[in-house]
Amino acid sequence: MSDNVYAPPLAPLERVVEQPCGFYVVSPAKLMTLATLTFGLYFYYWSYKNWSLYKRATQADIWPWARGLLCIFFIHQLYRRANEKIRGGGRTVDWDFEQWATVFVVLTVGANLLDAVARRVDEFAFLGGWLLLMIPLRAFVVSKGQPMINLAANDPEGLSNSRFSALNYLFMVPGALLWALALFGVWVIHR
Repeated sequence: MSDNVYAPPLAPLERVVEQPCGFYVVSPAKLMTLATLTFGLYFYYWSYKNWSLYKRATQADIWPWARGLLCIFFIHQLYRRANEKIRGGGRTVDWDFEQWATVFVVLTVGANLLDAVARRVDEFAFLGGWLLLMIPLRAFVVSKGQPMINLAANDPEGLSNSRFSALNYLFMVPGALLWALALFGVWVIHR
């Protein structure tokens, strides 16, 4: 520090512009919890958020809201973009993202088809309760892909978004109550 009060400051005044990461960072445990307790609605938000950040970072001509709503059609591409970013940075990831994306799509489509059959055919009505198990299974599958997305965003552990916010709890509490009611209903029907 100078004794001259009129001297310019010695601190560097250059602003470091941080590049947008292009992907939504969230810890796998938080992703799995929110996806399960929101009955899968979090998948749509997760997909929208990833594509929204990707659009901001790359200026790509995409509609994030459409890709969020139709996430089963774009999960393969999302994983490919994350893999490209990782490889572009000179890193590699040894994970078969295509396989896991396909498992997510098959589970989602299969659950919707079985649900439609269970509603229309009385003999398959028992599937309704069992289809609830598809939600945490799908959450598990997507949580396996999140570390790759986090790595592409330079936060491999997802620590920057690992804690639950008040808004998260706002969705989790009713979701937990709905899960309790749904499981109680399944127990009453099948006991």
